[in-house]
Amino acid sequence: MMKYIHTSQSQIIKNPGKEFDVENRFWQGCPTIARTRKGRLYAGWYTGGWQEPSLFNYNLLVRSDDEGLNWSKPILVLNSVPQELLQSLDIQLWIDPAGRLWVFYTQRNYNYLPQSNPAHLNLWAIRCDDPDADELQWCDPFFIGCGFLRCQPTVLSDGRIFLPAYDWTDEKYQYFVSRDNGETFERCFAGKKVPTHFDEAMFLERQDRSILLFARTNTGFLGKCESFDGGKSWTDGENTDIPNPSSRFCLLRLKSGRVLLINQMDSKKRTAMTALLSEDDGKTFPYALLLDNGENNSYPDAVQSEDGTIYLIWDRGRLSAREIVCARITEDDILAGKIVDEGSYCYNIVSKAFLPAKRKNEEPLRSFTEAEKSFISCFIAEVYRDDGVVENLRAAVERSLQAAKTLFTGQ
Repeated sequence: MMKYIHTSQSQIIKNPGKEFDVENRFWQGCPTIARTRKGRLYAGWYTGGWQEPSLFNYNLLVRSDDEGLNWSKPILVLNSVPQELLQSLDIQLWIDPAGRLWVFYTQRNYNYLPQSNPAHLNLWAIRCDDPDADELQWCDPFFIGCGFLRCQPTVLSDGRIFLPAYDWTDEKYQYFVSRDNGETFERCFAGKKVPTHFDEAMFLERQDRSILLFARTNTGFLGKCESFDGGKSWTDGENTDIPNPSSRFCLLRLKSGRVLLINQMDSKKRTAMTALLSEDDGKTFPYALLLDNGENNSYPDAVQSEDGTIYLIWDRGRLSAREIVCARITEDDILAGKIVDEGSYCYNIVSKAFLPAKRKNEEPLRSFTEAEKSFISCFIAEVYRDDGVVENLRAAVERSLQAAKTLFTGQ
């Protein structure tokens, strides 16, 4: 089993073809963003198949050289291998202190069930040491640890990297720590979780060197726990008073010393995407800029440039609008509660997928959709309820494969 865990199986495609173009996407979501030292922006998200989860899901990477106004077609794809029951999902970008671009991604292996099996979810990464180059050079994929990641790492003042990759079956928050610039990672545990299906935690090192952990919960509010000894011990999780509809958020220390929180300020619905600022190390967030008050917006990510500009990305209507959108703002915009900087913008479409249902021959599309729904039913039975069998899942995948061959012939 351990040999399989440490064997990368996702298909790494460095020159993606037209089959990965936006015209062939039924849905898209869960984006992430990074900015290089020379100003190039990278964005990634996952898509493919009828929806999530699917063994036709894939992660993609695009870039922008004009401050996020225009974006390339996919320049890298991390693809699932449905024949081997291996799903590729949950891309996360990060620029480390050395300026290297990390592309984290999760491999989900349905040969190993239930979800508590350590071989079921594994975190991997590939890295580009010069992300400003015209031609990107990637290292071989390497294994990080068991679990999966949906949020940025945090670098502490002592140089340690806190990577919030987690095991959703444990009662405590989990994360990985590197003390050697990402060469190796050690699994660690924080406090007992506030009830949640997905941890999606982020860390903040406060001015007094204590560590604050915010996390997604099922309670309608963000959860938190704290460490006052550098991570050796943690308080148990508890609710904050910050509303959140059980969705990812983004928490960052800005160069000014203020704390940035990107969050959906609603306890029930994924709406009211808002940028907030704290001047007291995350105790309160009195300054707010509403970015997107539409329905079904979620999963923000953000980075800050050397000049203080903040770049953000989120998804809007994964199965409806099918949009990945970005924003460019400043702290002055948030402090004013409106756009005041002439270079700022709140909403620019990075990518918009168009449902292929408009094709003249709808029967192949219907067959593929029904096959994907069958897979999801098996997924729920075998991964969440643990009362299914792998053979049922294999049969559902085979039906999806056959339907996909017909649907995408010539595409």
